[in-house]
Amino acid sequence: MDILLPYRTEPRLLFQVLEYAKGKGIERAALEARLGGGETLRETLNALEQLGLISRDDGAEIRLTEAGRRLAYATSDDERRLELARAILQYPPYGVVLERALAEGLSVVDAPWVERVWQVDMRLGQPRNRVEEARTFFFRLADEAGLGLFRRGVRGQPSRLVLAPELAARVQALRAEEAAQPDEASAAEFAPASPGYPQAQRWTLPGEAGISLTVTVDMSLWELEKIESFLRLIGLLPGERRSA
Repeated sequence: MDILLPYRTEPRLLFQVLEYAKGKGIERAALEARLGGGETLRETLNALEQLGLISRDDGAEIRLTEAGRRLAYATSDDERRLELARAILQYPPYGVVLERALAEGLSVVDAPWVERVWQVDMRLGQPRNRVEEARTFFFRLADEAGLGLFRRGVRGQPSRLVLAPELAARVQALRAEEAAQPDEASAAEFAPASPGYPQAQRWTLPGEAGISLTVTVDMSLWELEKIESFLRLIGLLPGERRSA
């Protein structure tokens, strides 16, 4: 499945679909009867699928993934924000933006900066009108997850996300949780991928304090096995070669 940045939907619609899909899932026709059809429903389902919260069988039946179940069955606002934040961080276009902002010491990210990360650094190649609306949806979703405060652009200022003061600690805690549970199914398993999309692979390298290294490559030209071989060649990754 190709990366298709979520847009033209709202966080509340995502939660409505998750609610309806509890249990054994729901047919798209039933969703259309409840929410209406057209572009809004199509883009809502795309957003949920991109975030790894639902899966679709031949486009008809919508079922919750493990990440979707955790979010749908959250019993408190804090738990819901935690699970939504987890889904956001594991979706590369969102996770990369937030971690890049932290790495650069930013307290605010604005729409043009996000567009540059997506289109120039990550080379997502999305249509301009989709990117413009996708930035706003990302800001609103991050606000919903407690990762920042969305500020709509006024008087010539671009829309922006004021990052939460505790964002770095939250990201670090979620990443540490990921590392401690490598076998647990996560939204990353459902992350969209296409031959032309630069995928990111994260390793924690040995050292006195541990070094976090993110390698971003075009997976149409590289394979994980080749990346690991390269890292071993330059002495950054010890151990035997991973078997296929």
